[in-house]
Amino acid sequence: MNIKNISFDNKYIRLLVMSFVIILALIFVQDFGDFLDENSNKVIQLGVNQHCNSATSICSASIINEGEFQRMSFAIKGDVASNLTFPVALTVIGFDFEGIESISVSFTMVDEDLENNLVLFTPDKSLNQVVPEKWDAVVKLPQVDNNRTDWFAVIRLKSSEKEYRAEFPFHF
Repeated sequence: MNIKNISFDNKYIRLLVMSFVIILALIFVQDFGDFLDENSNKVIQLGVNQHCNSATSICSASIINEGEFQRMSFAIKGDVASNLTFPVALTVIGFDFEGIESISVSFTMVDEDLENNLVLFTPDKSLNQVVPEKWDAVVKLPQVDNNRTDWFAVIRLKSSEKEYRAEFPFHF
């Protein structure tokens, strides 16, 4: 059999070539899907009540993630108006199945470019929980040149699988 004499007029040869093209296309689509999955933004935004003031009350953000209820509750424990350094408390519930690697807070204002003011929370280990629910930190607000008092505390929780983000407003 001479290769020069094979033509694409044979329906079996055309079927074989089309099958090969389809298999290559499926492999490409699967690889592209895996690439997108690995490089997608894995930050889950939790819903927050924009009318809650963390300086005067406990504010919560929650989500139902893969059938699990997850909630963050944030509160400022000190007087923000008289002292720009104050303690904050965070309670996280529903992250037991993932575990918590770290939780941080930073402060921002709308339309303001503030320096990096990231502060890590420390877990309260007094309850001897495998995945602590209560976390504490002492924070300092960044200096701003104006008299604005409309702040957002941006909480980032990094678990073993995903990253979560919630913004808690406060005014003083």
